[in-house]
Amino acid sequence: MELYFSKTLKIDDFSGIHLLQDHIGTFYGSPWNDYDYIVKFKIYYVEDGLKQSLGMLRLLVNGQQNTSNYLVEKGVAVSDKIYLLKDVINDTNAVSLPLEIEYYHKINKLLEGADISIFLEKLCDASYFYGNFNTYKKWEGFMGSIMRESSASEAILKKGHQIAIGRYTPKKKFDIEFESSSELMESATFYFDKSKSIGKANINLLTGKNGVGKSFLLKELTEVIVGIKPSQGSWPYFHKLIVVAYSPFENFHTKNQVLTSLKQKYSKNKKINKKENPKRGMSINEYAYIGFRNESGKFDIEWPEKHSVESLINILKYDDVNSWWELKPRFQILKETLSLCVDFDEIAVKMVDQIDFVVLNEKTLDEIEIKKVAVQEGIFFIKDGKPLSLSSGQKIFSYMIPSIVSEIEEESLVIVDEPELYLHPHLEVGFINMMKYLLSETSSCSIIASHSAILTREIKKQGVKVLRKKDGVTSVSQPSLQTYGESLESIIGEVFDDYSSDKAFYKEIDAYITTHENNVSLEQLSPLLGDEALAYISSKLENGMEFKVSEDK
Repeated sequence: MELYFSKTLKIDDFSGIHLLQDHIGTFYGSPWNDYDYIVKFKIYYVEDGLKQSLGMLRLLVNGQQNTSNYLVEKGVAVSDKIYLLKDVINDTNAVSLPLEIEYYHKINKLLEGADISIFLEKLCDASYFYGNFNTYKKWEGFMGSIMRESSASEAILKKGHQIAIGRYTPKKKFDIEFESSSELMESATFYFDKSKSIGKANINLLTGKNGVGKSFLLKELTEVIVGIKPSQGSWPYFHKLIVVAYSPFENFHTKNQVLTSLKQKYSKNKKINKKENPKRGMSINEYAYIGFRNESGKFDIEWPEKHSVESLINILKYDDVNSWWELKPRFQILKETLSLCVDFDEIAVKMVDQIDFVVLNEKTLDEIEIKKVAVQEGIFFIKDGKPLSLSSGQKIFSYMIPSIVSEIEEESLVIVDEPELYLHPHLEVGFINMMKYLLSETSSCSIIASHSAILTREIKKQGVKVLRKKDGVTSVSQPSLQTYGESLESIIGEVFDDYSSDKAFYKEIDAYITTHENNVSLEQLSPLLGDEALAYISSKLENGMEFKVSEDK
């Protein structure tokens, strides 16, 4: 099995492994700079004239800032733009790590037995040579350009080799304790148990009054996972972090903001090159932001519609490239997920030069010109040949779900901030059904911040974190009652402190009693009040107030 460095996609005649710089085959004129290091490559496997894409990896040679220059210098030219790398790199002078965990799944499908080990050894794979990790850490550029101290990189490092040889089984049950950097926030233990047939705990829910620190905790959690802030513990479980926030007041990081923070942390040159901006979002795979802010971070009310169509196209592109190894197409997962909440036959888009809708399917990419898709029109759901009229909540689903499906990988973590903002109770049930299905299909987990008793009813109490603030310090606890399948009244009472909070109707009743003094008739008030209000009046009676009560009542 030969290893090559190539400056062209015309590699079909050279069987073996081919490394191509990331800009080859794109409209970009130069490779991506990973915090002062040129280390990012496309990787292909060629056999008997057939070329198979395996994704992207980063390859670092110790003491070299530009891996490509080193490979050209040390390699042997076998054609104008192809260099044979014989004894050029090995585990003592180089290390590589892919951007996506699916790289190892592809290797498992493509190769067998000893060939898998030969492949990983040729590329100095960090997961294969896991025992060298302490050595790699000492190399300049490794922790920044290769690892970035992120949860995704750590997960790939620890699991990759086992996935490639077919010996990896995802953990079904685990706890993760997150300790905030703030002394005013208690630690939070997240509980996940995907082994249950009833009450599967692949979702944790944060709840509490406004101002207790839910959004602060979630944002800091994202910063630890992507490597912006140091971790107090270990987050080896998730391959990707996806943040979903459709509140106009949220301040989660976009991709570009994550890259800027990481550059400030790892690069000697802190200045942002404006020429890099169009390419920046492509250089980070372990994080995705979904919301009202566009790629530049500006609030754009039209962005979700555009992004949902782009996500839909990316799903079809992904399926087209990965159909040879992926068991279930993402487009099928998307339709199955959305059908839990929207009754439709087909998904469609509009073209800039056509009046009619174009129905999308697995073969669409061969039939339409992607550049002519009217992304600003959004996604359309077709039922009986006609487009459906969607509610505001269903529109949010049409933005959210395609975007998540486009980004999600196996064992991802999806953070969702206050999804109930635009949803009536029926759609809240639809949302949680869709999330549970999507998470199960991808062996993923989610943490949701919410004020919804309906969502709380769908989560086991071990997965419900109630945040309360007292004397400026936020405590984190779980409910005493079992929230999964509990009545909304009980959940609202305990979890949302409704039992102890004053109600608006208390004041009106108190004022009525004061005005009418001892001439309060429960017989007259009964048709006007609910049980809780009548109980409140009765409590006043028990406390010594006198009421006029008719004999028949």
